[in-house]
Amino acid sequence: MTSFRRHLTSFGPTCLLAGLLLWSTLPVTAQTVGQVRDRIVRSSLDPLAVPYVWGGTQPHRGLDCSGYVLLVYGEVGLNLPRLSADQFAFTQYLRPEQVHRGDLVFFNMKLDPGRIVDHVGIYLGAGYFAHASFSRGVIIEDLRSPYYQQRLRGIRRHPALSGG
Repeated sequence: MTSFRRHLTSFGPTCLLAGLLLWSTLPVTAQTVGQVRDRIVRSSLDPLAVPYVWGGTQPHRGLDCSGYVLLVYGEVGLNLPRLSADQFAFTQYLRPEQVHRGDLVFFNMKLDPGRIVDHVGIYLGAGYFAHASFSRGVIIEDLRSPYYQQRLRGIRRHPALSGG
């Protein structure tokens, strides 16, 4: 028992209860960037096979690509804008060799010269990423495939993950 708890118990149960309530509201020790990345990867697997729904942000109804990323990052306490283009602008540029699990990968799927990006996914490591595919819902794919390499427009990092 810590000295804080021992001190409170000497004043009786009412003070003990008040002290424990106070204790429970104190901030939890900060997580390392690596722990947050692990949580992102674990959370990104939960909605696998959820169908694609344009504008979707709820796994029980369906997800689009940016809604999927928004959901996963939100589950670990990281805020992002709603749309993939805004997520791209909000995040920080990375060179390909700097990518870590939990970073975001951005694409121009339609190869539209008027757009920078129109699709986003979450890098899982070992060359794989998860995303909400228009035709197959939330799936894992190989980022090294020629199809995705041709459309890849950037690898970016949430500012809160810049420590690693």
